[in-house]
Amino acid sequence: MKIRDYIFNSLLGKSGVVFYDSRWLDSGGIGRFCKEIMASKVTADTKKIEGPISQALSVKDLFLSSFITVNGAYFISPGYNAPLFSCSKAIITVHDLMHLYFSEYQSIKNKLYYDIIVKRTVISAPLVFTVSDFTRQEISRWAKIPIDKIIVVPNGVDHEFYHEAVLPIVRDRPYFLYVGNNKSHKNLKRLVSAYASSGLSTEVDLLISCKPTPELSLLIAELDMTERVVFLCGVEESDLPSYYKGAVATVVVSLYEGFCLPILESMAVGTPVITSNVTAMPETAGGAALLVDPYDINSIRDGLVDIWQQKLVRINLVELGLKRAQMFSWERSREIWDDALIPILEK
Repeated sequence: MKIRDYIFNSLLGKSGVVFYDSRWLDSGGIGRFCKEIMASKVTADTKKIEGPISQALSVKDLFLSSFITVNGAYFISPGYNAPLFSCSKAIITVHDLMHLYFSEYQSIKNKLYYDIIVKRTVISAPLVFTVSDFTRQEISRWAKIPIDKIIVVPNGVDHEFYHEAVLPIVRDRPYFLYVGNNKSHKNLKRLVSAYASSGLSTEVDLLISCKPTPELSLLIAELDMTERVVFLCGVEESDLPSYYKGAVATVVVSLYEGFCLPILESMAVGTPVITSNVTAMPETAGGAALLVDPYDINSIRDGLVDIWQQKLVRINLVELGLKRAQMFSWERSREIWDDALIPILEK
């Protein structure tokens, strides 16, 4: 249902009505969260707001969504969009506060939206959802709200899709795998530089799931790694477990993550993980990954070499990773979501 349908169907003013913003379905990582949480018992009974994600983040939508909250209904979002008025009836999900740290997210529009709309909603809402304790702590400091008001609903693993018996892709050469986009905080320049300096390119390739940026392509050419750094330019969801399974290790050395689901997806199929020792990544890894300093090319390089050369390290990480991944499921995440919402909605 679109918000305007809600308005014109005379549902305004009916307290107890709950709306869930499903427009986040096609928005990458938040889209996965949106889809899985939509199947929770509480959310399944809500009215769904449909449309493109661009609509949800428009200025017009600030007012349209306010029709919901001003008239006594709840507006619940798996993302960070919020109404302009009656924010005490809005419950949103803040997955990270990346805009505080990276210039590409610090446009005037983003700053105003977070500092005025999001922060005010976080302060006024009966509760706030997030995906990790790291982000929970950040939100509490940023908005100056009690930490117990913020509920952690971690991302989950689909264990029917990601499991140890997955068959690997067939490839002539072994490879390290990076899964994610090419934004600057993903730290791909340092990853490529570390790989080039490791001396491993004669034995193992580096597969990157996204498209290269012009700057990254230039760096790879300068390092003479064009034949060994392979850009997949997108991987089908159905093929992703097999790419994880076939890798020597999954390497995610971001400068910042609010959760980092590829860590757990890789662990769930039995592939070791190299990841960063900053932000939420150590929390997600839970001691089951090889941690490196993402700002230090030598640290990343040493991690690649250790994983490639030390079989016992790989075996240990596989065992630890399989156990760690089992601790996360969408079923459990939906339970946490429902347990937090039911007391609020029943008031």
